[in-house]
Amino acid sequence: MLLRTIVIVAFVIALATALLHASAALARARLHRAAAIAATAEFDRGLASAQVAIASAIAGGDDPRSVGFVAPTPAPSCADARSDGSCALTVSLAIASTTTQPVGPAAGSDCAPACAYDLQGNDAVDEGRISLRVTATASGPEGTAFATRDRYAIYRTTRVPPYASLIGERDASAEGIATGTSEGEDAGTPSLTTVDVRYVDAGTGASIEGNAWRSGAWARDDASATAWEP
Repeated sequence: MLLRTIVIVAFVIALATALLHASAALARARLHRAAAIAATAEFDRGLASAQVAIASAIAGGDDPRSVGFVAPTPAPSCADARSDGSCALTVSLAIASTTTQPVGPAAGSDCAPACAYDLQGNDAVDEGRISLRVTATASGPEGTAFATRDRYAIYRTTRVPPYASLIGERDASAEGIATGTSEGEDAGTPSLTTVDVRYVDAGTGASIEGNAWRSGAWARDDASATAWEP
Protein backbone atom coordinates (compact mmCIF):
# COMPACT_ATOMS: atom_id res chain seq x y z
CA MET A 1 0.00 0.00 0.00
CA LEU A 2 2.80 2.33 0.95
CA LEU A 3 4.66 1.52 -2.24
CA ARG A 4 1.55 2.25 -4.30
CA THR A 5 1.14 5.59 -2.54
CA ILE A 6 4.78 6.50 -3.17
CA VAL A 7 4.41 5.62 -6.87
CA ILE A 8 1.25 7.74 -7.19
CA VAL A 9 2.85 10.68 -5.43
CA ALA A 10 5.94 10.42 -7.65
CA PHE A 11 3.74 10.29 -10.74
CA VAL A 12 1.77 13.36 -9.65
CA ILE A 13 5.00 15.27 -8.96
CA ALA A 14 6.43 14.29 -12.35
CA LEU A 15 3.21 15.29 -14.09
CA ALA A 16 3.11 18.64 -12.28
CA THR A 17 6.75 19.29 -13.17
CA ALA A 18 6.11 18.45 -16.81
CA LEU A 19 3.11 20.79 -16.88
CA LEU A 20 5.15 23.59 -15.31
CA HIS A 21 7.92 23.13 -17.89
CA ALA A 22 5.36 23.03 -20.69
CA SER A 23 3.71 26.22 -19.42
CA ALA A 24 7.08 27.95 -19.13
CA ALA A 25 8.06 26.85 -22.64
CA LEU A 26 4.74 28.08 -24.02
CA ALA A 27 5.19 31.42 -22.26
CA ARG A 28 8.70 31.76 -23.73
CA ALA A 29 7.41 30.92 -27.20
CA ARG A 30 4.67 33.54 -26.90
CA LEU A 31 7.20 36.11 -25.69
CA HIS A 32 9.57 35.42 -28.58
CA ARG A 33 6.71 35.59 -31.08
CA ALA A 34 5.55 38.90 -29.62
CA ALA A 35 9.15 40.15 -29.75
CA ALA A 36 9.51 39.11 -33.40
CA ILE A 37 6.29 40.94 -34.32
CA ALA A 38 7.40 44.02 -32.37
CA ALA A 39 10.86 44.02 -34.02
CA THR A 40 9.29 43.80 -37.47
CA ALA A 41 6.95 46.71 -36.74
CA GLU A 42 9.85 48.74 -35.36
CA PHE A 43 11.92 47.99 -38.47
CA ASP A 44 9.12 49.36 -40.64
CA ARG A 45 9.04 52.48 -38.44
CA GLY A 46 12.80 52.82 -38.92
CA LEU A 47 12.48 52.66 -42.71
CA ALA A 48 9.80 55.35 -42.67
CA SER A 49 11.79 57.52 -40.25
CA ALA A 50 14.92 57.29 -42.40
CA GLN A 51 12.94 58.19 -45.52
CA VAL A 52 11.50 61.28 -43.82
CA ALA A 53 14.98 62.31 -42.62
CA ILE A 54 16.49 61.98 -46.11
CA ALA A 55 13.60 63.83 -47.75
CA SER A 56 13.74 66.63 -45.16
CA ALA A 57 17.48 67.06 -45.66
CA ILE A 58 17.14 67.33 -49.45
CA ALA A 59 14.15 69.68 -49.20
CA GLY A 60 16.23 71.86 -46.88
CA GLY A 61 19.01 72.15 -49.42
CA ASP A 62 21.42 69.58 -47.99
CA ASP A 63 22.83 66.54 -49.80
CA PRO A 64 22.46 63.46 -47.57
CA ARG A 65 23.97 61.31 -50.31
CA SER A 66 27.40 62.38 -49.17
CA VAL A 67 29.41 59.90 -47.13
CA GLY A 68 28.77 60.24 -43.42
CA PHE A 69 25.05 61.04 -43.54
CA VAL A 70 23.43 60.17 -40.22
CA ALA A 71 19.68 59.58 -40.02
CA PRO A 72 18.09 60.49 -36.67
CA THR A 73 17.38 57.39 -34.59
CA PRO A 74 13.87 57.26 -33.06
CA ALA A 75 13.72 56.84 -29.29
CA PRO A 76 12.99 53.32 -27.93
CA SER A 77 9.32 52.53 -27.42
CA CYS A 78 7.32 50.07 -25.32
CA ALA A 79 5.58 47.25 -27.18
CA ASP A 80 4.08 45.59 -24.08
CA ALA A 81 3.19 47.92 -21.19
CA ARG A 82 2.28 46.36 -17.84
CA SER A 83 -0.45 47.57 -15.50
CA ASP A 84 2.16 48.66 -12.95
CA GLY A 85 3.70 51.05 -15.44
CA SER A 86 6.70 48.89 -16.32
CA CYS A 87 7.46 47.59 -19.83
CA ALA A 88 7.72 43.89 -20.62
CA LEU A 89 9.04 44.46 -24.13
CA THR A 90 11.05 47.47 -25.33
CA VAL A 91 11.88 47.96 -29.01
CA SER A 92 14.79 50.05 -30.22
CA LEU A 93 16.36 51.04 -33.52
CA ALA A 94 19.85 51.54 -34.90
CA ILE A 95 20.17 53.29 -38.27
CA ALA A 96 23.56 53.55 -39.97
CA SER A 97 24.61 54.77 -43.40
CA THR A 98 26.32 52.13 -45.53
CA THR A 99 27.13 54.45 -48.45
CA THR A 100 30.90 54.59 -48.80
CA GLN A 101 31.01 56.41 -52.13
CA PRO A 102 28.14 58.45 -53.66
CA VAL A 103 26.96 57.79 -57.20
CA GLY A 104 29.54 59.15 -59.63
CA PRO A 105 30.45 58.93 -63.31
CA ALA A 106 30.65 55.41 -64.68
CA ALA A 107 34.05 54.08 -65.58
CA GLY A 108 33.89 53.73 -69.36
CA SER A 109 30.65 52.34 -70.72
CA ASP A 110 30.06 49.86 -67.90
CA CYS A 111 30.12 50.35 -64.14
CA ALA A 112 29.20 46.75 -63.23
CA PRO A 113 28.76 45.20 -60.80
CA ALA A 114 27.99 48.14 -58.46
CA CYS A 115 25.91 50.36 -60.74
CA ALA A 116 22.87 52.59 -60.65
CA TYR A 117 21.30 52.49 -64.12
CA ASP A 118 18.98 54.92 -65.91
CA LEU A 119 19.50 57.77 -63.48
CA GLN A 120 17.92 61.12 -64.33
CA GLY A 121 20.90 63.46 -64.57
CA ASN A 122 18.92 66.61 -65.36
CA ASP A 123 20.07 69.30 -62.89
CA ALA A 124 16.52 69.87 -61.67
CA VAL A 125 16.27 66.21 -60.60
CA ASP A 126 19.86 65.03 -60.01
CA GLU A 127 18.85 61.48 -59.11
CA GLY A 128 21.05 59.54 -56.69
CA ARG A 129 21.13 56.68 -54.16
CA ILE A 130 21.54 56.26 -50.40
CA SER A 131 21.95 52.93 -48.61
CA LEU A 132 21.30 52.31 -44.92
CA ARG A 133 21.41 49.45 -42.44
CA VAL A 134 18.40 49.38 -40.12
CA THR A 135 18.44 47.14 -37.04
CA ALA A 136 15.38 46.72 -34.81
CA THR A 137 15.69 44.91 -31.47
CA ALA A 138 13.00 43.80 -29.01
CA SER A 139 14.29 43.37 -25.45
CA GLY A 140 12.95 42.35 -22.05
CA PRO A 141 13.03 44.42 -18.83
CA GLU A 142 16.55 43.22 -18.03
CA GLY A 143 17.83 44.15 -21.46
CA THR A 144 17.83 40.60 -22.87
CA ALA A 145 17.29 40.69 -26.64
CA PHE A 146 14.47 38.35 -27.66
CA ALA A 147 14.26 39.23 -31.38
CA THR A 148 16.20 41.27 -33.92
CA ARG A 149 15.33 42.41 -37.44
CA ASP A 150 18.43 43.49 -39.37
CA ARG A 151 18.12 44.62 -42.98
CA TYR A 152 19.76 46.83 -45.59
CA ALA A 153 17.74 49.41 -47.49
CA ILE A 154 18.35 51.51 -50.61
CA TYR A 155 16.61 54.83 -51.24
CA ARG A 156 16.27 56.65 -54.55
CA THR A 157 16.80 60.39 -54.16
CA THR A 158 15.78 63.40 -56.27
CA ARG A 159 15.86 67.18 -55.85
CA VAL A 160 12.10 67.31 -56.37
CA PRO A 161 9.27 65.72 -54.32
CA PRO A 162 9.05 63.10 -52.96
CA TYR A 163 12.85 63.55 -52.56
CA ALA A 164 13.37 59.99 -51.25
CA SER A 165 11.75 56.66 -52.18
CA LEU A 166 12.49 53.18 -50.85
CA ILE A 167 13.46 50.99 -53.82
CA GLY A 168 14.96 47.88 -52.25
CA GLU A 169 15.69 46.06 -49.01
CA ARG A 170 17.57 42.92 -48.08
CA ASP A 171 17.89 40.75 -45.00
CA ALA A 172 21.35 41.22 -43.52
CA SER A 173 21.35 37.62 -42.27
CA ALA A 174 21.56 36.46 -45.90
CA GLU A 175 25.12 37.79 -46.16
CA GLY A 176 26.76 34.44 -45.57
CA ILE A 177 24.79 32.46 -48.16
CA ALA A 178 23.95 34.94 -50.93
CA THR A 179 26.29 35.47 -53.88
CA GLY A 180 26.89 38.21 -56.39
CA THR A 181 26.87 41.98 -56.08
CA SER A 182 23.92 43.22 -58.16
CA GLU A 183 21.66 45.07 -55.74
CA GLY A 184 18.69 46.09 -57.83
CA GLU A 185 19.20 49.82 -57.44
CA ASP A 186 18.52 50.74 -61.07
CA ALA A 187 15.50 52.94 -61.64
CA GLY A 188 13.91 50.78 -64.31
CA THR A 189 13.19 51.39 -67.96
CA PRO A 190 12.33 54.86 -69.36
CA SER A 191 8.73 53.81 -70.06
CA LEU A 192 8.10 52.51 -66.54
CA THR A 193 9.76 53.89 -63.42
CA THR A 194 12.37 56.39 -64.54
CA VAL A 195 11.88 60.13 -64.03
CA ASP A 196 10.87 61.84 -67.29
CA VAL A 197 11.76 65.54 -67.69
CA ARG A 198 10.04 67.85 -70.16
CA TYR A 199 10.27 71.61 -70.65
CA VAL A 200 6.85 73.16 -71.35
CA ASP A 201 6.19 76.55 -72.89
CA ALA A 202 3.62 78.19 -70.60
CA GLY A 203 2.18 80.22 -73.46
CA THR A 204 1.84 77.66 -76.24
CA GLY A 205 1.86 74.42 -74.28
CA ALA A 206 4.57 73.06 -76.56
CA SER A 207 7.18 70.87 -74.86
CA ILE A 208 10.59 69.37 -75.48
CA GLU A 209 12.38 66.51 -73.80
CA GLY A 210 14.87 67.41 -71.07
CA ASN A 211 16.11 63.95 -70.12
CA ALA A 212 19.78 63.35 -69.35
CA TRP A 213 20.09 59.62 -68.73
CA ARG A 214 23.23 58.30 -67.12
CA SER A 215 24.58 55.32 -65.20
CA GLY A 216 26.74 55.73 -62.15
CA ALA A 217 29.11 53.65 -60.10
CA TRP A 218 28.78 53.85 -56.34
CA ALA A 219 30.01 51.94 -53.33
CA ARG A 220 28.36 50.52 -50.24
CA ASP A 221 29.85 48.39 -47.53
CA ASP A 222 26.89 45.99 -47.91
CA ALA A 223 27.51 45.15 -51.57
CA SER A 224 27.53 41.37 -51.47
CA ALA A 225 24.13 39.79 -52.09
CA THR A 226 21.43 39.47 -54.74
CA ALA A 227 18.39 38.84 -52.53
CA TRP A 228 16.88 42.29 -52.89
CA GLU A 229 13.15 43.02 -52.62
CA PRO A 230 11.82 44.06 -55.08
